[in-house]
Amino acid sequence: MHRDEVDVVSPASGLRLKLVQGRSRWLCLGALVAIWLIDSSLSSVLLRSDIIGDRMQDFDLLFEEFSGYLFFVVTSVMAFAVLRPLPRLVIPMASIYSAFAVAQLIANVLSMVLTAHVKTGIGLTELWDVAAVYVMSVVVFMVVYLLFDVTTPGGAFVWPSREGQEPPEPHLIDYLFVSLNVNSTYGPTSEAVMSRGCKLVMALQTLLSVLMLTVLIARAVGATT
Repeated sequence: MHRDEVDVVSPASGLRLKLVQGRSRWLCLGALVAIWLIDSSLSSVLLRSDIIGDRMQDFDLLFEEFSGYLFFVVTSVMAFAVLRPLPRLVIPMASIYSAFAVAQLIANVLSMVLTAHVKTGIGLTELWDVAAVYVMSVVVFMVVYLLFDVTTPGGAFVWPSREGQEPPEPHLIDYLFVSLNVNSTYGPTSEAVMSRGCKLVMALQTLLSVLMLTVLIARAVGATT
């Protein structure tokens, strides 16, 4: 009973209802499709190139194959849950694929960090892969923070509001803002984080961001020599 009361006053509780019962439940399915398309496109290009090195290509290929099977299963179940509707399956299925998307992102970042060689004299335009992984990181963690907020009793974040007004119901742009801030400034600028699990995820995103910056600097130096 106490948990239900906490959920009622959470700014994200209304968003949760929309995601599992309203039209916004299609947003979860669409977000998974977007993540899969970004990840699949990036992985395919990386595998066809020699950016990540030969030793990591077999590992990335295995990840990519498993990702395709998992995406098919999860989206099939989610589509069934949305059409039936079976609201209890929507968020768990989204959480499963989002967790794997984080693992895939870690694999992509490590693949670039562990590159056996750094190209020289290729020009700064060839640094697109780092930018692509950066964008993927922002999108994936945006969905992760949304899922954390709607599943944490009382909400994972304290959303700022104007004086004398109730905190507003969060929007997808709010989670995008949080994710972008963590990727660029290593922490949210105005939202307080209450969930310990969410704090650990933010720490992971910060670490990946530092690694991406390291790869970017190394590639930029190599590209101009």
